[in-house]
Amino acid sequence: MSYRQKRQKGYPAAAVTALLIIGAGFVVWYLGSIWYHSGRTRSIEGIPEPKQHDVTSETISFEKNGWNLQMHYKCAYDIRGLAVHTRTYPLTDDMGDSISPVDIGIAWGLVAEKNKEVGFDWSHGNRKLTCAPLSQEKMKIFGGTVDDYVKNTSNNHLIPADKNVEKELLSVRKGDYIRLRGYLVDVYGESSKDGRIGYWHTSTSREDTDCEVIYVTNVDWIDT
Repeated sequence: MSYRQKRQKGYPAAAVTALLIIGAGFVVWYLGSIWYHSGRTRSIEGIPEPKQHDVTSETISFEKNGWNLQMHYKCAYDIRGLAVHTRTYPLTDDMGDSISPVDIGIAWGLVAEKNKEVGFDWSHGNRKLTCAPLSQEKMKIFGGTVDDYVKNTSNNHLIPADKNVEKELLSVRKGDYIRLRGYLVDVYGESSKDGRIGYWHTSTSREDTDCEVIYVTNVDWIDT
């Protein structure tokens, strides 16, 4: 009786298989990212600027994802606007990623009104909302200046008050007309793992290019 030894998978074949698995995973991630950021480009007229008012100064302490955090309430905040771009952030050991899973770029006023006609070409860098430079022709359509653009848009670092709010924020898509309510906050954190320090300072003005840090308590969709 003769025996035939089972053929062993060689290193090259195993490497190819691993690369195929990694490649397939990347394709799935890439297509999922495209789907997540998909939506519609549209314009909405008559959206008012955000409302805010001072609140009694309060700081709350809590722990989340390995960070000891202090959150200082600056203003009560109510923003209605057109979601022009979104970006999610995976959970990492960075303070921002540990507390804010998504940024949403929001427009109102003249920018929201001319958004589709101009074609601002919005995008998100790392925690920053940008658009491609506007040509003179598009500036005429816009009927404004760079100052008007700044005054009518914001990038918002969103800290959900609970899991339900987080789920709602993650379901916002480009083109949604939304309303967010909560508080503009400053956040200070210290990592319990290695002692690193993190700090987020919110904008409280529509005149600058800094981001708003919003502790979100309510999310609503507005029909138009």
